[in-house]
Amino acid sequence: MDNLIASTPLGSLTGEMSVNDLSALRKALEAGYGTDVAGLTGGAALRVQSLDNTLQAMLADDRSFKLFNALAKQDAGATVDEWTEATDQGGFLGSTVNSETGAVIQAQGTYARRTGLVKYLMTQCQVSFVQSLQNTIVESEAVENQMGTLRILRDAEFLCFEGDSAVVPTQFDGIGPQLVSLGSSDHVVDAEAASLASINAIVQGSAVIGGYGNFGVPTNLFVSPRVGADLDANLDPAYRVPLPNGGESKRGTPVRGIVTSEGDIAVDRDVFIRDETAQVPFELLHSAVASANSGMVCASVPTGTPASDASSKFGATHAGNYYYAVAGYSQAGQSAVSKSAAIAVAAGEKVTLTITASSGATETGYVIYRSRKNGTNATTDFREVTRVAKSGGTTTWVDLNRDIPGCSKAYLLNMSPGYSAITWRKLLPLTRFQFAATAATGAVLPWALLMFGYLRVSKRRQHVMIKNILPSGAVWKPFA
Repeated sequence: MDNLIASTPLGSLTGEMSVNDLSALRKALEAGYGTDVAGLTGGAALRVQSLDNTLQAMLADDRSFKLFNALAKQDAGATVDEWTEATDQGGFLGSTVNSETGAVIQAQGTYARRTGLVKYLMTQCQVSFVQSLQNTIVESEAVENQMGTLRILRDAEFLCFEGDSAVVPTQFDGIGPQLVSLGSSDHVVDAEAASLASINAIVQGSAVIGGYGNFGVPTNLFVSPRVGADLDANLDPAYRVPLPNGGESKRGTPVRGIVTSEGDIAVDRDVFIRDETAQVPFELLHSAVASANSGMVCASVPTGTPASDASSKFGATHAGNYYYAVAGYSQAGQSAVSKSAAIAVAAGEKVTLTITASSGATETGYVIYRSRKNGTNATTDFREVTRVAKSGGTTTWVDLNRDIPGCSKAYLLNMSPGYSAITWRKLLPLTRFQFAATAATGAVLPWALLMFGYLRVSKRRQHVMIKNILPSGAVWKPFA
Protein backbone atom coordinates (compact mmCIF):
# COMPACT_ATOMS: atom_id res chain seq x y z
CA MET A 1 0.00 0.00 0.00
CA ASP A 2 3.06 2.31 0.21
CA ASN A 3 2.82 2.87 -3.56
CA LEU A 4 -0.88 3.67 -3.48
CA ILE A 5 -0.89 6.72 -1.24
CA ALA A 6 1.73 9.44 -0.95
CA SER A 7 1.71 12.16 1.71
CA THR A 8 2.62 15.75 0.81
CA PRO A 9 4.34 18.12 3.24
CA LEU A 10 1.01 19.84 3.75
CA GLY A 11 -0.56 16.58 4.88
CA SER A 12 -2.83 16.22 1.88
CA LEU A 13 -3.21 12.88 0.15
CA THR A 14 -2.46 12.31 -3.49
CA GLY A 15 -2.16 9.28 -5.71
CA GLU A 16 -4.39 6.75 -7.31
CA MET A 17 -5.53 3.14 -6.85
CA SER A 18 -7.25 0.57 -8.94
CA VAL A 19 -10.79 -0.65 -8.25
CA ASN A 20 -9.39 -3.94 -6.95
CA ASP A 21 -6.99 -2.13 -4.63
CA LEU A 22 -9.80 0.04 -3.28
CA SER A 23 -11.91 -3.03 -2.59
CA ALA A 24 -9.01 -4.66 -0.73
CA LEU A 25 -8.50 -1.53 1.38
CA ARG A 26 -12.17 -1.33 2.33
CA LYS A 27 -12.17 -5.00 3.30
CA ALA A 28 -9.09 -4.51 5.49
CA LEU A 29 -10.67 -1.61 7.37
CA GLU A 30 -14.15 -3.06 7.88
CA ALA A 31 -14.98 -3.72 11.53
CA GLY A 32 -17.61 -6.35 10.83
CA TYR A 33 -19.82 -8.11 13.38
CA GLY A 34 -17.65 -11.00 14.50
CA THR A 35 -17.71 -11.95 18.18
CA ASP A 36 -15.03 -14.68 18.27
CA VAL A 37 -11.96 -12.67 19.29
CA ALA A 38 -9.56 -15.35 18.05
CA GLY A 39 -11.05 -15.17 14.58
CA LEU A 40 -11.08 -11.40 14.10
CA THR A 41 -8.85 -10.15 11.24
CA GLY A 42 -8.24 -6.91 9.41
CA GLY A 43 -9.97 -3.85 10.77
CA ALA A 44 -12.12 -6.03 13.05
CA ALA A 45 -8.99 -6.89 15.05
CA LEU A 46 -8.52 -3.18 15.76
CA ARG A 47 -12.10 -2.64 16.90
CA VAL A 48 -12.59 -1.30 20.42
CA GLN A 49 -14.91 -3.66 22.25
CA SER A 50 -17.81 -2.18 24.20
CA LEU A 51 -17.88 -4.18 27.44
CA ASP A 52 -21.09 -3.74 29.42
CA ASN A 53 -20.05 -3.36 33.05
CA THR A 54 -23.44 -4.51 34.29
CA LEU A 55 -23.88 -8.19 34.89
CA GLN A 56 -26.71 -9.28 32.63
CA ALA A 57 -28.62 -12.16 34.22
CA MET A 58 -32.17 -13.14 35.07
CA LEU A 59 -31.88 -12.81 38.82
CA ALA A 60 -34.08 -11.70 41.66
CA ASP A 61 -33.45 -8.16 42.77
CA ASP A 62 -34.39 -6.26 45.88
CA ARG A 63 -37.93 -5.63 44.62
CA SER A 64 -38.63 -9.37 44.56
CA PHE A 65 -38.51 -9.71 48.34
CA LYS A 66 -41.95 -8.20 48.90
CA LEU A 67 -42.76 -9.57 52.35
CA PHE A 68 -39.31 -9.25 53.90
CA ASN A 69 -39.00 -5.65 52.70
CA ALA A 70 -42.41 -4.80 54.15
CA LEU A 71 -41.86 -6.39 57.56
CA ALA A 72 -41.15 -4.09 60.48
CA LYS A 73 -37.62 -4.86 61.73
CA GLN A 74 -37.22 -5.13 65.50
CA ASP A 75 -34.22 -6.09 67.62
CA ALA A 76 -34.14 -9.47 69.34
CA GLY A 77 -32.28 -9.27 72.63
CA ALA A 78 -31.19 -12.92 72.71
CA THR A 79 -31.23 -16.11 70.69
CA VAL A 80 -34.35 -17.14 72.62
CA ASP A 81 -36.94 -14.41 72.12
CA GLU A 82 -40.03 -14.37 74.39
CA TRP A 83 -43.36 -12.59 74.41
CA THR A 84 -46.88 -12.99 75.76
CA GLU A 85 -49.77 -13.66 73.39
CA ALA A 86 -53.21 -12.65 74.65
CA THR A 87 -55.96 -14.74 73.11
CA ASP A 88 -59.00 -13.59 75.10
CA GLN A 89 -59.83 -10.60 77.31
CA GLY A 90 -61.78 -12.74 79.76
CA GLY A 91 -65.38 -12.68 80.89
CA PHE A 92 -68.27 -12.70 78.45
CA LEU A 93 -70.43 -10.17 76.68
CA GLY A 94 -72.31 -8.34 79.43
CA SER A 95 -70.16 -9.73 82.25
CA THR A 96 -69.27 -6.30 83.70
CA VAL A 97 -72.81 -5.11 84.50
CA ASN A 98 -73.71 -5.05 88.18
CA SER A 99 -76.05 -3.62 90.80
CA GLU A 100 -75.03 -0.72 93.02
CA THR A 101 -73.71 -2.91 95.82
CA GLY A 102 -73.48 -6.30 94.14
CA ALA A 103 -70.40 -8.51 94.24
CA VAL A 104 -68.03 -7.68 91.39
CA ILE A 105 -67.64 -10.59 89.00
CA GLN A 106 -64.03 -11.68 88.66
CA ALA A 107 -62.58 -12.29 85.19
CA GLN A 108 -59.12 -12.63 83.73
CA GLY A 109 -57.64 -12.53 80.26
CA THR A 110 -56.20 -15.62 78.62
CA TYR A 111 -52.47 -15.45 78.02
CA ALA A 112 -49.84 -17.77 76.60
CA ARG A 113 -46.10 -17.45 76.91
CA ARG A 114 -44.51 -17.90 73.50
CA THR A 115 -40.92 -18.16 72.42
CA GLY A 116 -39.15 -17.72 69.12
CA LEU A 117 -35.70 -19.05 68.32
CA VAL A 118 -33.32 -16.91 66.31
CA LYS A 119 -32.04 -18.83 63.28
CA TYR A 120 -28.84 -18.30 61.34
CA LEU A 121 -28.76 -17.58 57.62
CA MET A 122 -25.21 -17.85 56.27
CA THR A 123 -23.49 -18.23 52.91
CA GLN A 124 -19.81 -18.33 52.01
CA CYS A 125 -18.38 -16.38 49.07
CA GLN A 126 -14.91 -16.24 47.57
CA VAL A 127 -12.95 -15.09 44.54
CA SER A 128 -9.39 -15.94 43.58
CA PHE A 129 -6.77 -13.33 44.35
CA VAL A 130 -5.73 -13.26 40.69
CA GLN A 131 -9.31 -12.71 39.62
CA SER A 132 -9.55 -9.69 41.92
CA LEU A 133 -6.55 -8.09 40.17
CA GLN A 134 -7.84 -8.36 36.62
CA ASN A 135 -9.55 -5.60 34.72
CA THR A 136 -12.66 -7.66 34.04
CA ILE A 137 -16.07 -6.82 32.63
CA VAL A 138 -17.46 -6.67 36.15
CA GLU A 139 -15.79 -6.31 39.52
CA SER A 140 -15.74 -9.94 40.64
CA GLU A 141 -15.75 -9.44 44.41
CA ALA A 142 -18.68 -7.02 44.28
CA VAL A 143 -20.65 -9.38 42.05
CA GLU A 144 -20.04 -12.37 44.32
CA ASN A 145 -21.08 -10.27 47.31
CA GLN A 146 -24.29 -9.37 45.50
CA MET A 147 -24.97 -13.04 44.64
CA GLY A 148 -24.48 -14.01 48.29
CA THR A 149 -26.83 -11.25 49.43
CA LEU A 150 -29.49 -12.48 47.03
CA ARG A 151 -29.12 -16.03 48.38
CA ILE A 152 -29.68 -14.83 51.95
CA LEU A 153 -32.69 -12.68 51.05
CA ARG A 154 -34.16 -15.37 48.79
CA ASP A 155 -34.14 -17.88 51.64
CA ALA A 156 -35.46 -15.35 54.16
CA GLU A 157 -38.40 -14.53 51.86
CA PHE A 158 -39.23 -18.18 51.14
CA LEU A 159 -38.94 -19.24 54.79
CA CYS A 160 -41.20 -16.38 55.90
CA PHE A 161 -43.96 -18.24 54.06
CA GLU A 162 -43.03 -21.93 54.30
CA GLY A 163 -40.24 -22.40 56.87
CA ASP A 164 -40.92 -25.31 59.23
CA SER A 165 -38.58 -26.02 62.14
CA ALA A 166 -40.31 -29.34 62.86
CA VAL A 167 -39.12 -30.66 59.49
CA VAL A 168 -35.75 -28.87 59.27
CA PRO A 169 -34.70 -27.64 62.72
CA THR A 170 -32.37 -24.95 61.33
CA GLN A 171 -35.32 -23.21 59.63
CA PHE A 172 -37.53 -20.69 61.38
CA ASP A 173 -41.30 -21.17 61.23
CA GLY A 174 -43.07 -19.34 58.44
CA ILE A 175 -46.58 -17.92 58.34
CA GLY A 176 -48.13 -21.15 57.07
CA PRO A 177 -46.97 -23.49 59.87
CA GLN A 178 -47.66 -20.84 62.51
CA LEU A 179 -51.28 -20.41 61.35
CA VAL A 180 -51.76 -24.17 61.06
CA SER A 181 -50.65 -24.44 64.71
CA LEU A 182 -53.80 -22.53 65.71
CA GLY A 183 -55.90 -25.54 64.65
CA SER A 184 -58.61 -23.20 63.35
CA SER A 185 -60.34 -23.57 59.99
CA ASP A 186 -61.19 -19.86 60.19
CA HIS A 187 -57.52 -18.96 59.80
CA VAL A 188 -56.68 -21.60 57.17
CA VAL A 189 -59.27 -21.38 54.41
CA ASP A 190 -59.45 -24.24 51.89
CA ALA A 191 -60.08 -23.21 48.27
CA GLU A 192 -60.35 -26.93 47.33
CA ALA A 193 -58.48 -26.65 44.01
CA ALA A 194 -60.49 -23.67 42.75
CA SER A 195 -58.89 -20.54 41.35
CA LEU A 196 -59.00 -17.21 43.14
CA ALA A 197 -61.28 -15.79 40.46
CA SER A 198 -63.43 -13.86 42.95
CA ILE A 199 -62.76 -12.02 46.17
CA ASN A 200 -65.14 -14.19 48.23
CA ALA A 201 -62.38 -15.99 50.15
CA ILE A 202 -60.55 -12.69 50.66
CA VAL A 203 -63.63 -10.94 52.03
CA GLN A 204 -64.35 -13.90 54.32
CA GLY A 205 -60.75 -13.88 55.56
CA SER A 206 -60.97 -10.13 56.19
CA ALA A 207 -64.08 -10.66 58.29
CA VAL A 208 -62.19 -13.26 60.37
CA ILE A 209 -59.27 -10.89 60.98
CA GLY A 210 -61.50 -7.98 61.93
CA GLY A 211 -64.08 -10.06 63.79
CA TYR A 212 -64.83 -10.28 67.50
CA GLY A 213 -61.97 -11.74 69.49
CA ASN A 214 -59.38 -11.03 66.80
CA PHE A 215 -59.82 -7.27 66.38
CA GLY A 216 -57.32 -6.94 63.55
CA VAL A 217 -57.12 -5.00 60.29
CA PRO A 218 -56.27 -6.79 57.02
CA THR A 219 -53.71 -4.72 55.12
CA ASN A 220 -51.84 -6.96 52.65
CA LEU A 221 -52.61 -9.97 50.46
CA PHE A 222 -49.58 -11.87 49.19
CA VAL A 223 -50.19 -14.13 46.19
CA SER A 224 -48.15 -15.87 43.50
CA PRO A 225 -48.01 -14.14 40.09
CA ARG A 226 -50.37 -16.73 38.58
CA VAL A 227 -52.92 -16.31 41.34
CA GLY A 228 -52.63 -12.54 40.91
CA ALA A 229 -53.27 -13.00 37.18
CA ASP A 230 -56.61 -14.66 37.99
CA LEU A 231 -57.60 -11.62 40.05
CA ASP A 232 -56.63 -9.34 37.18
CA ALA A 233 -58.55 -11.34 34.60
CA ASN A 234 -61.67 -12.25 36.54
CA LEU A 235 -62.46 -9.62 39.15
CA ASP A 236 -65.91 -8.22 38.50
CA PRO A 237 -65.63 -4.93 36.57
CA ALA A 238 -68.03 -3.44 39.13
CA TYR A 239 -65.07 -3.42 41.52
CA ARG A 240 -62.83 -1.46 39.15
CA VAL A 241 -61.94 2.08 40.08
CA PRO A 242 -61.46 4.83 37.43
CA LEU A 243 -57.96 6.14 36.95
CA PRO A 244 -57.15 9.25 39.04
CA ASN A 245 -56.42 11.45 36.01
CA GLY A 246 -60.09 11.50 35.12
CA GLY A 247 -59.75 9.20 32.12
CA GLU A 248 -61.63 5.94 31.82
CA SER A 249 -60.15 2.73 33.19
CA LYS A 250 -57.96 0.88 30.72
CA ARG A 251 -58.95 -2.59 29.71
CA GLY A 252 -57.10 -5.11 31.85
CA THR A 253 -56.44 -2.78 34.76
CA PRO A 254 -54.38 -4.80 37.29
CA VAL A 255 -55.81 -5.38 40.74
CA ARG A 256 -53.35 -3.64 43.07
CA GLY A 257 -55.75 -3.37 45.96
CA ILE A 258 -59.10 -4.58 47.27
CA VAL A 259 -61.44 -2.50 49.39
CA THR A 260 -63.32 -4.38 52.11
CA SER A 261 -65.42 -3.28 55.06
CA GLU A 262 -62.55 -4.26 57.34
CA GLY A 263 -59.95 -2.17 55.52
CA ASP A 264 -58.12 -1.51 52.25
CA ILE A 265 -55.93 -4.46 51.23
CA ALA A 266 -52.85 -4.06 49.04
CA VAL A 267 -52.29 -6.98 46.65
CA ASP A 268 -48.63 -8.02 46.45
CA ARG A 269 -47.45 -10.54 43.86
CA ASP A 270 -44.58 -12.53 45.33
CA VAL A 271 -42.51 -14.86 43.15
CA PHE A 272 -41.45 -16.88 46.22
CA ILE A 273 -45.00 -18.13 46.83
CA ARG A 274 -44.83 -21.38 44.91
CA ASP A 275 -47.23 -22.77 42.35
CA GLU A 276 -46.92 -26.04 40.44
CA THR A 277 -43.93 -24.89 38.40
CA ALA A 278 -41.82 -24.76 41.60
CA GLN A 279 -43.32 -27.89 43.18
CA VAL A 280 -41.71 -30.48 40.93
CA PRO A 281 -39.36 -32.98 42.62
CA PHE A 282 -36.18 -31.35 43.87
CA GLU A 283 -33.97 -33.62 41.75
CA LEU A 284 -35.39 -32.09 38.55
CA LEU A 285 -34.27 -28.63 39.64
CA HIS A 286 -31.05 -29.49 41.49
CA SER A 287 -29.82 -32.86 40.24
CA ALA A 288 -26.26 -32.46 41.56
CA VAL A 289 -27.44 -31.66 45.10
CA ALA A 290 -29.93 -34.54 45.04
CA SER A 291 -27.17 -36.92 43.93
CA ALA A 292 -24.93 -35.71 46.75
CA ASN A 293 -27.78 -36.50 49.17
CA SER A 294 -28.04 -40.13 48.06
CA GLY A 295 -27.67 -41.21 51.68
CA MET A 296 -31.11 -39.74 52.44
CA VAL A 297 -33.06 -41.76 49.85
CA CYS A 298 -35.95 -43.51 51.62
CA ALA A 299 -35.64 -47.27 51.81
CA SER A 300 -39.28 -47.79 50.79
CA VAL A 301 -42.66 -46.02 50.51
CA PRO A 302 -45.40 -48.68 50.67
CA THR A 303 -49.02 -47.59 50.77
CA GLY A 304 -51.67 -49.35 52.79
CA THR A 305 -55.05 -50.35 51.42
CA PRO A 306 -57.27 -47.25 51.26
CA ALA A 307 -59.82 -47.08 54.04
CA SER A 308 -62.94 -45.01 54.59
CA ASP A 309 -62.63 -41.93 56.76
CA ALA A 310 -65.37 -39.43 57.56
CA SER A 311 -62.88 -36.55 57.42
CA SER A 312 -61.61 -37.45 53.95
CA LYS A 313 -61.83 -34.79 51.25
CA PHE A 314 -61.47 -37.25 48.40
CA GLY A 315 -64.73 -36.65 46.55
CA ALA A 316 -66.31 -38.39 43.58
CA THR A 317 -64.41 -36.17 41.11
CA HIS A 318 -61.13 -37.11 42.81
CA ALA A 319 -61.58 -40.89 42.67
CA GLY A 320 -58.90 -42.61 40.59
CA ASN A 321 -55.39 -44.02 40.59
CA TYR A 322 -52.49 -42.16 42.19
CA TYR A 323 -48.75 -42.63 42.67
CA TYR A 324 -46.80 -41.21 45.60
CA ALA A 325 -43.13 -40.24 45.83
CA VAL A 326 -41.08 -39.27 48.88
CA ALA A 327 -37.71 -37.50 49.16
CA GLY A 328 -35.50 -37.31 52.25
CA TYR A 329 -35.14 -33.70 53.43
CA SER A 330 -32.69 -31.81 55.62
CA GLN A 331 -30.74 -28.58 55.77
CA ALA A 332 -28.60 -30.08 52.96
CA GLY A 333 -31.59 -30.13 50.58
CA GLN A 334 -33.51 -33.14 49.27
CA SER A 335 -32.62 -36.55 47.92
CA ALA A 336 -33.99 -38.26 44.86
CA VAL A 337 -37.51 -39.62 45.34
CA SER A 338 -38.62 -43.14 46.19
CA LYS A 339 -41.90 -44.05 44.49
CA SER A 340 -44.90 -46.13 45.50
CA ALA A 341 -46.95 -48.45 43.38
CA ALA A 342 -50.21 -47.16 41.91
CA ILE A 343 -53.09 -47.07 44.37
CA ALA A 344 -56.79 -46.79 43.60
CA VAL A 345 -58.63 -44.27 45.77
CA ALA A 346 -62.42 -44.03 45.97
CA ALA A 347 -64.54 -41.17 47.28
CA GLY A 348 -64.45 -40.88 51.07
CA GLU A 349 -61.23 -42.87 51.48
CA LYS A 350 -57.80 -42.07 52.90
CA VAL A 351 -54.37 -43.30 51.89
CA THR A 352 -51.71 -44.22 54.47
CA LEU A 353 -48.02 -44.02 53.55
CA THR A 354 -45.40 -45.80 55.64
CA ILE A 355 -41.99 -44.23 55.01
CA THR A 356 -38.94 -46.29 55.96
CA ALA A 357 -35.92 -44.14 56.83
CA SER A 358 -32.84 -44.10 54.63
CA SER A 359 -29.75 -46.16 55.32
CA GLY A 360 -27.85 -43.02 56.30
CA ALA A 361 -30.73 -41.79 58.50
CA THR A 362 -29.48 -38.21 58.14
CA GLU A 363 -32.76 -36.76 56.94
CA THR A 364 -34.77 -34.69 59.43
CA GLY A 365 -38.02 -34.87 57.45
CA TYR A 366 -39.64 -35.86 54.18
CA VAL A 367 -41.19 -34.11 51.19
CA ILE A 368 -44.22 -35.99 49.90
CA TYR A 369 -45.25 -35.77 46.25
CA ARG A 370 -48.35 -37.09 44.47
CA SER A 371 -49.11 -37.71 40.81
CA ARG A 372 -52.09 -36.43 38.88
CA LYS A 373 -55.27 -38.47 39.06
CA ASN A 374 -54.77 -41.40 36.68
CA GLY A 375 -51.32 -40.03 35.90
CA THR A 376 -47.99 -41.82 35.61
CA ASN A 377 -45.09 -42.55 37.92
CA ALA A 378 -42.70 -40.47 35.80
CA THR A 379 -40.74 -38.11 38.06
CA THR A 380 -41.97 -35.17 35.98
CA ASP A 381 -45.58 -36.11 36.80
CA PHE A 382 -45.29 -35.48 40.56
CA ARG A 383 -45.98 -32.28 42.50
CA GLU A 384 -45.40 -31.53 46.17
CA VAL A 385 -48.19 -32.24 48.65
CA THR A 386 -46.61 -31.48 52.01
CA ARG A 387 -43.53 -31.75 54.21
CA VAL A 388 -43.50 -33.87 57.36
CA ALA A 389 -41.06 -34.39 60.21
CA LYS A 390 -39.18 -37.68 60.48
CA SER A 391 -40.43 -39.92 63.28
CA GLY A 392 -37.81 -42.55 64.04
CA GLY A 393 -37.14 -45.40 61.66
CA THR A 394 -40.68 -45.40 60.30
CA THR A 395 -42.80 -42.33 59.59
CA THR A 396 -46.50 -42.63 58.84
CA TRP A 397 -48.48 -40.02 56.93
CA VAL A 398 -52.18 -40.08 56.04
CA ASP A 399 -53.49 -38.42 52.87
CA LEU A 400 -57.03 -37.07 53.33
CA ASN A 401 -56.72 -34.82 50.26
CA ARG A 402 -56.53 -31.76 52.53
CA ASP A 403 -53.32 -30.59 50.88
CA ILE A 404 -53.58 -30.76 47.10
CA PRO A 405 -50.46 -30.95 44.91
CA GLY A 406 -49.94 -28.30 42.25
CA CYS A 407 -51.87 -25.66 44.20
CA SER A 408 -50.70 -22.35 45.61
CA LYS A 409 -51.43 -20.31 48.72
CA ALA A 410 -52.39 -16.73 49.52
CA TYR A 411 -51.58 -14.92 52.75
CA LEU A 412 -53.90 -12.23 54.12
CA LEU A 413 -51.98 -10.33 56.78
CA ASN A 414 -52.34 -7.49 59.26
CA MET A 415 -49.15 -5.51 58.72
CA SER A 416 -50.40 -2.27 60.25
CA PRO A 417 -47.47 -0.81 62.27
CA GLY A 418 -49.57 -0.04 65.32
CA TYR A 419 -50.52 -3.70 65.84
CA SER A 420 -47.06 -5.37 65.66
CA ALA A 421 -48.91 -8.50 64.58
CA ILE A 422 -46.04 -9.74 62.39
CA THR A 423 -42.40 -8.61 62.50
CA TRP A 424 -38.87 -9.65 61.62
CA ARG A 425 -36.86 -10.03 64.82
CA LYS A 426 -33.18 -9.49 64.11
CA LEU A 427 -30.20 -10.41 66.23
CA LEU A 428 -27.79 -9.50 63.43
CA PRO A 429 -28.61 -7.54 60.26
CA LEU A 430 -27.05 -8.60 56.97
CA THR A 431 -23.33 -8.47 57.73
CA ARG A 432 -20.10 -9.34 55.92
CA PHE A 433 -17.75 -11.54 57.96
CA GLN A 434 -14.24 -11.74 56.54
CA PHE A 435 -12.40 -15.08 56.55
CA ALA A 436 -8.65 -15.55 56.42
CA ALA A 437 -7.18 -17.46 53.50
CA THR A 438 -5.28 -20.61 54.46
CA ALA A 439 -2.84 -22.94 52.74
CA ALA A 440 -5.72 -25.34 52.18
CA THR A 441 -7.87 -22.74 50.40
CA GLY A 442 -5.04 -21.36 48.30
CA ALA A 443 -4.77 -17.80 47.01
CA VAL A 444 -8.41 -16.81 47.45
CA LEU A 445 -10.29 -14.01 49.16
CA PRO A 446 -12.99 -15.73 51.27
CA TRP A 447 -15.79 -14.17 53.30
CA ALA A 448 -19.23 -15.02 54.63
CA LEU A 449 -22.51 -13.14 54.66
CA LEU A 450 -24.55 -13.55 57.83
CA MET A 451 -28.07 -12.61 58.90
CA PHE A 452 -29.53 -13.81 62.21
CA GLY A 453 -33.22 -13.53 63.02
CA TYR A 454 -36.64 -15.10 62.66
CA LEU A 455 -40.26 -14.29 61.80
CA ARG A 456 -42.39 -13.46 64.82
CA VAL A 457 -46.13 -13.78 64.27
CA SER A 458 -47.17 -12.14 67.54
CA LYS A 459 -50.91 -12.18 66.85
CA ARG A 460 -51.69 -15.28 64.86
CA ARG A 461 -55.42 -14.64 64.93
CA GLN A 462 -54.97 -11.46 62.90
CA HIS A 463 -53.83 -13.35 59.79
CA VAL A 464 -55.43 -15.82 57.39
CA MET A 465 -53.96 -18.27 54.88
CA ILE A 466 -55.94 -19.45 51.85
CA LYS A 467 -54.60 -22.79 50.64
CA ASN A 468 -55.23 -25.17 47.73
CA ILE A 469 -55.65 -22.39 45.15
CA LEU A 470 -55.35 -23.80 41.62
CA PRO A 471 -54.53 -20.99 39.17
CA SER A 472 -56.57 -21.20 35.99
CA GLY A 473 -53.34 -20.89 34.01
CA ALA A 474 -51.77 -23.98 35.61
CA VAL A 475 -50.47 -26.49 33.07
CA TRP A 476 -50.32 -29.39 35.55
CA LYS A 477 -53.72 -30.00 37.09
CA PRO A 478 -54.19 -32.50 39.95
CA PHE A 479 -57.55 -33.90 38.88
CA ALA A 480 -57.65 -33.28 35.13
